[in-house]
Amino acid sequence: MATVRVVVLNYNGGAVTMRCLEALLLTERNGHVLEIVLVDNASEDDVVARVRAEHPEIRVVVNATNEGFARGCNVALENLDTIDFVALINNDTIVEPGWLVPLVAAAQPDDVGAVCPKLLLNTWARMVRIDAAEPVGVRALAVDGTDALAEARFDERFEPTMRAGARWTRRSGASVWWPVDEGDVSEVVVDLVAAGSAHADVGDGASATSVTVDAGGTTVALRSMGRRRIINSAGCALYEGWMGGDRGFLEPDLGQFDAPAEVFAWSGGAVLLKAAYLRDVGLFDPTFFLYYEDFDLSWRGRSKGWRYVYEPASVVLHEHMHSSSADSEFHRFWNDRNRRLTLVKNARAKVAVRAVVGAVVHSVRARRFGDLRIMRAVPRAMRERRRINRERTVGMTEIETWMTAK
Repeated sequence: MATVRVVVLNYNGGAVTMRCLEALLLTERNGHVLEIVLVDNASEDDVVARVRAEHPEIRVVVNATNEGFARGCNVALENLDTIDFVALINNDTIVEPGWLVPLVAAAQPDDVGAVCPKLLLNTWARMVRIDAAEPVGVRALAVDGTDALAEARFDERFEPTMRAGARWTRRSGASVWWPVDEGDVSEVVVDLVAAGSAHADVGDGASATSVTVDAGGTTVALRSMGRRRIINSAGCALYEGWMGGDRGFLEPDLGQFDAPAEVFAWSGGAVLLKAAYLRDVGLFDPTFFLYYEDFDLSWRGRSKGWRYVYEPASVVLHEHMHSSSADSEFHRFWNDRNRRLTLVKNARAKVAVRAVVGAVVHSVRARRFGDLRIMRAVPRAMRERRRINRERTVGMTEIETWMTAK
């Protein structure tokens, strides 16, 4: 039986954090010992007072200032001598009661440092899936006669932006989806366009209609569509361009990630970490504040021979980007800064140099001179790089075999 410390970080999460903690208290333990720790980053909400009053079995740690995700979690990742595992659970998640046992079981091999659950968005959605060998553009989407394109989300098999009045597929199996409440949908109409002529199968993931799409456009009507969950993360990958990211991000859950698999990295949104792995590799880089701290720690562990696995029998729901906006300057700065520093610490020398030079060039061209703050962190990152290289047991070439296309 394992002893598991569950760490939840709160920063003004309010009712969302309380919902997370209450779901954790319903965890099926099967003999495992569960120690829940709430770390509060100088919040102004009433969570600390409520937890102390309503759930005295939860240990509370209060930081004097907002330490961000990396330093905030590190506070609870020390003194692991009597702990077998640490579970990081975002405060905007809801664990299913059976989430823990499959993760502990999958973590038994000695070289497995972390196990990732299936992380799903906490929403139901309806979807249109497009299977086409050639690019196809979505020009319009209507649900029961009402325009739904503005609220629709596109998975990463689509191009990221509009082009020529449409969102274009870049790989077959692209899905566009939109959140739904309870209730039936009578008809979904999607307007498609192609540069020349393309054959496409258009459906809801269960059934499909075959159509020919041309430059003039083709309208497809679909009926009796079921609801789906949307994938947030099925473990993490190293993508072309030296980017870290979630496998399956924003894809409807159609069973494509229902098999356990070894993955390059893990997501800090929900993960079970072996205490021995943390004692060997270290904790989060305290200079990262938030974003990429999990990918950096994953990569550092990979360089020392640790493996990570994805276990879909464990399911956690997530309010993605609840604490920050993907479109904000705050998110853009920390995400770009920490991605570059991760490369400085872990990638080949030429990649590390390009990461630093690129930061300077982009900052000057965009006249965002505040972004040059990254240079203050480079000397420390270089010292860490030298330490990582001294301790590594896995070469750069083997690491790079994990790189894959989006």
